[in-house]
Amino acid sequence: MNLELFIAKRLALGDKKSFSRFIIRIAVIAIALSVSVMIVSTCMVSGFSKEIKNRIFGFWGEIHIVSYDNTESFETLPIKKEQIQIEKLKQSKEVRNVAPFIIKAGILKTKTDIEGIVLKGVNKEYDWKTIDNYLKDGTNLTLKDSIASKEIMVSKSTANRLNLKVGDNIIAYFIRSDLAAPIGRKLKVVGIFHTGLEEYDKQYALVDIRLLRELNQWQENEVSGYEVRLTNMDNMDAFKDSIYYKYIDQKANAQTMKDINRNIFEWLDLQKVNEYLILGFMILVAMLNMVTALIILILDRTNMIGILKSLGTSNKSITKIFIYNAAYIVMNGLFWGNLLGIGICALQYYTGFIKLNEENYYLSVAPVDFNVWSILLINMGTLLICTVILLLPTRLISRISPMKAIRFQ
Repeated sequence: MNLELFIAKRLALGDKKSFSRFIIRIAVIAIALSVSVMIVSTCMVSGFSKEIKNRIFGFWGEIHIVSYDNTESFETLPIKKEQIQIEKLKQSKEVRNVAPFIIKAGILKTKTDIEGIVLKGVNKEYDWKTIDNYLKDGTNLTLKDSIASKEIMVSKSTANRLNLKVGDNIIAYFIRSDLAAPIGRKLKVVGIFHTGLEEYDKQYALVDIRLLRELNQWQENEVSGYEVRLTNMDNMDAFKDSIYYKYIDQKANAQTMKDINRNIFEWLDLQKVNEYLILGFMILVAMLNMVTALIILILDRTNMIGILKSLGTSNKSITKIFIYNAAYIVMNGLFWGNLLGIGICALQYYTGFIKLNEENYYLSVAPVDFNVWSILLINMGTLLICTVILLLPTRLISRISPMKAIRFQ
């Protein structure tokens, strides 16, 4: 029979009123709470970042290919199809979709209201499946082969400000480059979308690309740019460099959405820093808790240690008793911590009980991303760190004198 394991079990599971049992329970609860907080924070920060990126990339793609001479204004210079190796780009394994777009500033006018807007012209190659996820009412644009569609899709916030609904007609006015009188076009609202990203919802509406090409007096092969959607969004920085060398000429420019929306991505990076701070703090709490608990257990059982030493038990065997106790604390803490943390995340995933202010966080509900590897890393990291830290207090056992320990009260 393993004497060390037997004594450790008696300490951990013996008298319910003993001080040692109380300390072990407190230590288990502290580790469980630390692990659960780490899991919840990791899953929610990861889910938040992933959802925001999906909404940005869903509307715009990961990379834009535009004219090198473009400025920050919404009146863009055209880029010609011949400047880009479109077919070769579409054949790349990294690329999911390539679609042209034209953007043009305009004014939407109803009988009672007026609103500045940026119209984004798209065609059938646009990633309509992604927009379907954000469609709140109506349908997508009907794009015929023969003539330009006179339909428009507006955001929910634009529809609310202008009191629009599906089926309403609206006049869109455009400023001409030759400073002549503005051009007006009557458009029918066929769809209302909501990305949750205020910067997009307040500014943009979708129309047929041929409408804007006609207004700009551009040729069939001219557009504002091409949006490139990748199979893996994490590769956009590397693939942007590849586009420069393989797919475009010197008068074209490639930009990632990180380059275009620096503020949002810097804010997401800050959330990641907050996550690391929380993880570090929780691991520190778990470490201090384990050290404190083990020292208290050793001091509480000083008499027992003295008796065991007087009976000839080695320091190594006595140390094993407290290591078994520590292992019991860590493993129980990890079990209950995972159960609590994953349980809270699952509850949030299916019920969305944690709400957010959409104006500040772009989302109305805190999203959750179950990353198995992150959860495993949290468990392995906590186990490894606590195991290393356990070696410090167990060194006290070798310094305890049997005679003094027996008299210790």
